[in-house]
Amino acid sequence: MKLLVGYTADDRGAEAIELASALVSGTPAAALQIAIVLPAAAPFNAVYPGGDHGYSSILSAQVDQWAEQALALVPAGIHATVAARSVPSVAEGLIGFAQQYEADGIVLGGRKRHRAGFFLPGAIANALLHSSPVSVFMSSPAALETLRSANGKLTRLTAFVGDRPGAKDVIEHSARLAAACALPLRVVTLVLPFDVQDPERDLEGHVENTRSYLAELTRSMDLEASIEVVVGRNLDEAAGQLSWQDGDLALLGSARLATARRLFIGPKAQRILGKLFVPMGVVPNPGSSS
Repeated sequence: MKLLVGYTADDRGAEAIELASALVSGTPAAALQIAIVLPAAAPFNAVYPGGDHGYSSILSAQVDQWAEQALALVPAGIHATVAARSVPSVAEGLIGFAQQYEADGIVLGGRKRHRAGFFLPGAIANALLHSSPVSVFMSSPAALETLRSANGKLTRLTAFVGDRPGAKDVIEHSARLAAACALPLRVVTLVLPFDVQDPERDLEGHVENTRSYLAELTRSMDLEASIEVVVGRNLDEAAGQLSWQDGDLALLGSARLATARRLFIGPKAQRILGKLFVPMGVVPNPGSSS
């Protein structure tokens, strides 16, 4: 697996490399392309270590130092290179790097939660969550602590899906990642009372039908997966009932209105992301090559 890491020379950059390293560890051809994306006014286009990638081989002393710091954070056994580029838009620059290096996803550093406890993507993450052609992985500092408690190793992948046709695509993508990382797969659906016309009469039946649908779907795909259907009065309550273990990774799909081969996070998924305390990822709309 090859991932592109959006790197900044601070704690967030170090956290991005830490998460990316856990994601690729043990996968075939584990590799990180670390991207230092600079403002358009900065006159740098370079690759470190050297090599002919179509860029100038001259690095500024500062970029050279950042590159060395970044590479020092990558665990042994993972191939890594660093590239620096000046771009008008950081998000577009990261997408360009990801496409050029045929990365399986983009990894960003942690962000803190705001006062109400919600995880809020920064401006760059938010832009990628509404335009990236490949999966986007990110975390918060608290989420990375759960990964560190598992000695930096992923232990399970949880796929959030609905009960509509798009669930199959998210499960397929999650299953491929789980297989590559040798992880057990958990499939979760959050059910709210307004998902049915008459909650008092139909909610229990809807939950059982959803569980049966997901169980049959995973069987038809020849997958081993645990199924959890959780009911809550709202998304926050439903998400709060889920149990998590150290080393968990959560994966969500894009909204149905996303164009083919593009990621677009919907309001429901964004709300779920905000309540997660584990590393997380969002995958593009069906038809993506990632």
